Amino acid sequence: MFKVAAVAGYKKSGKTEVIERLVKELIERGYRVGTVKHVPHAEFTLDRPGTDTWRHAQAGSKTIVFVSPEEFATLEKRRVDLSEVLLSLRDLDFVILEGFRESENIAKIMIARNENEASELDDEFTVGFIGHGVKGKPVLGRGDVGALADLIERKAIPPVGGINCGECGYGSCREFAIAAIAGKAPKEGCRTLHGGITLAVDGKRIPLKPFMQDLIAGTIGGMLSSLKGAKGNEIKIEVRRYEG
Repeated sequence: MFKVAAVAGYKKSGKTEVIERLVKELIERGYRVGTVKHVPHAEFTLDRPGTDTWRHAQAGSKTIVFVSPEEFATLEKRRVDLSEVLLSLRDLDFVILEGFRESENIAKIMIARNENEASELDDEFTVGFIGHGVKGKPVLGRGDVGALADLIERKAIPPVGGINCGECGYGSCREFAIAAIAGKAPKEGCRTLHGGITLAVDGKRIPLKPFMQDLIAGTIGGMLSSLKGAKGNEIKIEVRRYEG
């Protein structure tokens, strides 16, 4: 599972420029990197009014796929939370968020233009600052991309399940994330996401408590034990429900 960190700050603080440099540095270190950009404007759309794909959406299409010779993109017309977006990503080592300054359970680097901004932006998940900061947390310059990448490597953690199951030994996902970011808990300690069972419904990843994971694994293992050729370490089952 990839690790997540955010570069956040107020509008026009230079987040994109910092992320450009950070992504290049992480890639040079051999990592596969993805990014997620927060756009707060309710009327924003990636599609341009008047284009064919925009007309598809205006007609009522909920999922529009753009396919060109060099790339493709999927545009879904629905609300989504950050956790669903993160759990849909694959084949990455790091995911860097631009924005999401109020998010929790994620290590955050805040860009502050003065001490007052730094104090306003600081929270329990802030692991460092760029420009100006608060006492006790590292403050980097905008050109300190190597030190920034080092900080991300040390502090970023994988997404957590968000169901407060307590299997990690902490009372909540928030408590676990704070401990993991501080290095006081294993970064892969969220068993709801990093156990042996992965559940996705219509492409949406569903966290499972360890008890449910063990129950599913035991049930399926017992069912398959009598089938010829069904032995192995990795089992994939696809279920389609038809109603009507």
